[in-house]
Amino acid sequence: MTDVIVLGGGPAGCVTARRLALSGLRVSLLSSGAVAGREGLSARTCALLVEEGFDPGIGGLSGPVARAGEWGVGRRVVGQEWLVDRERLAAELRAAAAGAGVVVHNELAMDISGTLPDVSVQTRSGRTITATCLVDARGRRGPEIHGPTLVATGRAYRRRTPLPPGTAIHALAWGWCWIVAQGKELWVQIAGRPGDGHPEGWVARAAAELPVLAAALDGAAPAGEALARPAHARRATGVPAMGVFRAGDASVGLDPLSGQGVYEALRSARVTVAAVRSMLDGGDPRPIARFLRERDDALWERVVATAAMFYAENAARGPFWAETAAQYRAIAPPAPPLIPIATIERRPVLDGDRIRQRDVLVTAAQPRGVWRVDGVSVVDLIHYIESAGSVTPGDAAVALARPSAAVVAAARWLRAAGAWPARANPSLFAGG
Repeated sequence: MTDVIVLGGGPAGCVTARRLALSGLRVSLLSSGAVAGREGLSARTCALLVEEGFDPGIGGLSGPVARAGEWGVGRRVVGQEWLVDRERLAAELRAAAAGAGVVVHNELAMDISGTLPDVSVQTRSGRTITATCLVDARGRRGPEIHGPTLVATGRAYRRRTPLPPGTAIHALAWGWCWIVAQGKELWVQIAGRPGDGHPEGWVARAAAELPVLAAALDGAAPAGEALARPAHARRATGVPAMGVFRAGDASVGLDPLSGQGVYEALRSARVTVAAVRSMLDGGDPRPIARFLRERDDALWERVVATAAMFYAENAARGPFWAETAAQYRAIAPPAPPLIPIATIERRPVLDGDRIRQRDVLVTAAQPRGVWRVDGVSVVDLIHYIESAGSVTPGDAAVALARPSAAVVAAARWLRAAGAWPARANPSLFAGG
């Protein structure tokens, strides 16, 4: 018997397992390995990895390297990103989890049964592992809502001569291409519709359209098998059993164009750990489930809108782009009902490392509610101003036990949100 079983050895699963173990829980991780390939990370993703306590060079992380390419109509891509080896990253994350006390099983889960507090997993080898609760971080599987079906194929190549390190993303007439150069190593990833020609021919087809890719491949030889994975956004449907949580792509999977998958996996791990620990502490499961559902709702809304926007930017290139953008728009969640005035409601929030019920301010711009601004409870600030009348930032700072600058920032946010108490004088907070 263990406290938590985590399924899946990607970033979401490994970081969730490690965090839970570091909090003192007994954790078992079931992982069957990872898919090879390269991944581009943003600066904020690298920062999150460091915050989690990982070495800055984890997974062979290198960079920043220049990102170039062409997107939209004649718009040049300018930027930078960091590169990581996906297989090596997964292996080092598993090792870090094991180092934190996680029991790692290199096998697959075949069947899940039971609910809190007795969840069981049957493994392929016939082993049965029982826990109080379970985290499913196995990625894209099970019933889902998803965007237009897309697939990304990737393959490594080795050149005779090195290229300057860097990446490039290019829009094709029928998909898009991401090129990674690291010395003599080359990684080419192409996304498109699975029925649009055989994926094995996509590289040659893209090279015929992109001179930069043709030049990079000149004289290069394949250095591994071609790999394929889904490249469309997806949202898991159905309600997990009591004591079962979803993390990372198992809950919301991103289209590679709509966000940073590793970044969202790390954020998902933090929230999942808070949910598990809140449940094991005896917390009410209903607000915990509501918080997770509303968080995923907000992420899904953003993922779909961002994907639709990026595909629409290339609509002039051909039907693939316009149709993909339209399909994403068609599954966009309906807009939430308008909130005519700001209201105070009791809702679940992430409070440190637990999910707890707190008073939040709900506005038209923030339908999920806002609990704190710069660490200041906006509802407590409203109540204090209403009860004290004319107050100074210093008075409010003492009463709320927060720095004066933070109180001023929260007060300014209240005014911008249209929620400033009618009897109070806003000019008292103008300067801070």
